[in-house]
Amino acid sequence: MAMKQNNFYLRWQKAAGAAKSENRSQSMRAVAPGLAVVAAAMVGWGVLTLYTASMKSQRQDIVNWCTDNTEPYLSSTQDAEEAAQFRALTNYADGMTNLLNGYPDVTSSLLRRVEDAGGSAITIQFTNYNAATGELQFNANSTQVIDIPNYIRALQNCGVFSTVSYSGYSADDDGYSIDLRCVLAAPQ
Repeated sequence: MAMKQNNFYLRWQKAAGAAKSENRSQSMRAVAPGLAVVAAAMVGWGVLTLYTASMKSQRQDIVNWCTDNTEPYLSSTQDAEEAAQFRALTNYADGMTNLLNGYPDVTSSLLRRVEDAGGSAITIQFTNYNAATGELQFNANSTQVIDIPNYIRALQNCGVFSTVSYSGYSADDDGYSIDLRCVLAAPQ
């Protein structure tokens, strides 16, 4: 008769192997959700890293563009300032043209008549002229106080102005002065 051999060691190894694989599959089931979370976190981190790198690249492109366009920007600013200066000069020239074309005319001969009304005792400094109103503003200066009222009477009687108005006298070391505002009379 044949004898049946029982190899307990072999059986034990098979049983232990089955138990190990069962333990492994149970531990894999327990660890699998954690591994999935870690894998998802790593994928998210990778996507975020790529997006950040892309944004840094775009930011650097913008900084480079701004740096490259500094000179044209400054040039356009200088052009704007020069245009503003040109407009100011043009407006000044237009104002002077309007002044010269205004009524009544202020000519050098008229200004000489105003100066001559005071004689050599009075010095005149013209300060402003408003062509719309015909108002001429100037300062009269003299070393003698009596010359100022005589000059005012001479202006009132010369026939150039419709009104002559003035402020009070001011005196200093150089003499006496008065500010005059005279409206030119319409030509007859």
